[in-house]
Amino acid sequence: MKKYTVILPFLTILCSLFIGIHTAFSVDFIQLEHEFAGKGSTQGRFSKNIHLAFDSQNIYVSDTENRLIQKLSATGEFLSQFPEAPESPDNILRKPGHLAVDSVGNIYVADVTAHHIAESADPKIYMFAPCVHKFSPSGELLETYFVDPVDVHPKVVLPASLIIDEAGKTAFGIQPKGHDRALRVALNAENELYVLDAERGRVHKFGADGEKLIAFGRYGAGEGEFDTDASDIAIDARGNVLIADTGNHRVVRFDAAGKSVSSFGRKGRGNGEFVKPMALTTLPTGEILVKDASRFRRKVGGLPEVVVLSPTLTQLAESTPGQTELADTITNATRSQYGPFTQRSVTAADTAALNRRVRLLEEAEYTRYYTDEETDDEDDAELAEELKRKDIRLTLFHNIISRIQKFDSSGRYIGRIVYETDQLSEEKHDQTFLDLDAAGHLYLRDASDFTIAQYSITGFTMKPSHMNGFYSLRAANLYNEYFEDYEDIDVSTDVEDELNQFELKNLFGWTYSLSERWHLTFLDELTYAEQDERYITPAKVEDSYDFGTQALENAFAANLKFITNPNSYRYKELNLSIGRVDGTSDLTQDALFQDLNKQRRVDSGDASSTVIELNWDIWSRTNLWLRYADLNPAETSRNFVRRFYDVSGDLYEVFGSRNQARQFLGELTIKF
Repeated sequence: MKKYTVILPFLTILCSLFIGIHTAFSVDFIQLEHEFAGKGSTQGRFSKNIHLAFDSQNIYVSDTENRLIQKLSATGEFLSQFPEAPESPDNILRKPGHLAVDSVGNIYVADVTAHHIAESADPKIYMFAPCVHKFSPSGELLETYFVDPVDVHPKVVLPASLIIDEAGKTAFGIQPKGHDRALRVALNAENELYVLDAERGRVHKFGADGEKLIAFGRYGAGEGEFDTDASDIAIDARGNVLIADTGNHRVVRFDAAGKSVSSFGRKGRGNGEFVKPMALTTLPTGEILVKDASRFRRKVGGLPEVVVLSPTLTQLAESTPGQTELADTITNATRSQYGPFTQRSVTAADTAALNRRVRLLEEAEYTRYYTDEETDDEDDAELAEELKRKDIRLTLFHNIISRIQKFDSSGRYIGRIVYETDQLSEEKHDQTFLDLDAAGHLYLRDASDFTIAQYSITGFTMKPSHMNGFYSLRAANLYNEYFEDYEDIDVSTDVEDELNQFELKNLFGWTYSLSERWHLTFLDELTYAEQDERYITPAKVEDSYDFGTQALENAFAANLKFITNPNSYRYKELNLSIGRVDGTSDLTQDALFQDLNKQRRVDSGDASSTVIELNWDIWSRTNLWLRYADLNPAETSRNFVRRFYDVSGDLYEVFGSRNQARQFLGELTIKF
């Protein structure tokens, strides 16, 4: 009962934290809805470089290498494409990139084109420039928008290349610096077009009739400025223009007239902070979703390292001098004090250190090959794959957690969506972020086979896809026979000793990423061991005895980790841990020949210890460690009661050994 009175409150705290996480932090997860597309150039298949756009019912895909636009249903089925023959000379698409769809189905595609400078002839002069093509829903070209002046003769001498125009005549093509730079496009409710020209630090606005209205923004990190690697643009329900200012780790907001309104976010991996925001979208509810490049790793190597996940089991070795460490009882209490089992076994730390040394040696050997000038790229690739295989072989699980943050219409942080990619999965390890739509769906793409997975957003639930577990079973059986002939003149056996030992160990571990910063770990190790020994002295059979012992022990540890600040230089975390060890042992030693000697000894022992810890980085350079330990026993591996029976079988002595300790330890560490 005492065991449960300690653990149940702890589990209650965990449950309360689970509820608190969702209500206080609004963590959502994703759920797979559809998979579609793949590698190729046929209908419904794409090349490596693609962009997505969405309307209320369809998905539009621009394919840079295949030079076409495809229209898919909301679930990814192919509907149509233009042009019908992308390889045709009449295809005006050169490098179709980012795209958007207006309320009547017109499609706007960022591209690069060669524009004929008006009035130039014999030869004609063409200016290569970035542009946005406007197509009808059926693929008819309606208009082309330019963000650079293209209808004026250059005022200076520029290098040009000889080209062949559409009539087959010789012409000149001018390719100014940045002529093929990428543009991003977005539309407001009035079908007005906004074009983000990040490299030039400008946003261009065109009316629904194609008229150039205004241009605004500039390079920088101040108000109304953004960096040259700004990566996305979106229009909210109020008509405000949002820019993912990647280099400045923020989102910049302008009103519809191009006036700077505000910005939100700063560099970091906390709530409301960004590490290079790369994509954003606005929802009909007014919420803003922002995807940044921050990645949170969950990696656990070979089995011995798993124990390190729980400070409860590893820090128990720091007990006061003379105290038998609680962690040692996991292996020692169930192990006999006789025979081969008494020899020092390889500990988890020894095994982990050995694994690290072996891996370092292997990597050093591979490095030697890498630096060998005679090796070629193919050999290097094969060696790299071999290293990767060995790393996977020694890794229990390795997940990358990514996040999408949610903000209200004013830019206030309100929650986030997290998702994991399993780095040990052959199918899913190279899933990369692709896009978000206005319905809140997330699109991930497989970098090897180019399939696209569509995910919906769900609330906080315990999903098997977020769980990682492992199970280890170890069995050992040792049998030894000893025959001894003492120093006399005969060759008969004076002592026969048969020793049989058996040990069965089950280790189960389970981890769950509650979010990118909350992580829960459970470890449970159940060990059963027994020993049987027959000691026979033929010369004096009444001294022969039969010795047997059985032991069962269960060690449990739970650790709840919260990374309060993931910044590498201001890193802080909080760990709440509980460890519990329960064990029983029974030992009997009987005279082997009961008709001659009924002397025997019976031992029964038990152990029940609990440790609760708090390890908290109050500030980045200040750590508080608190531990409460109820150690029972504290000085031995078991509390024993021993009963001795004489040669007649009568109880003549009882010996009891019980000891326990309650400890409270606190430690404050401050680094200067």
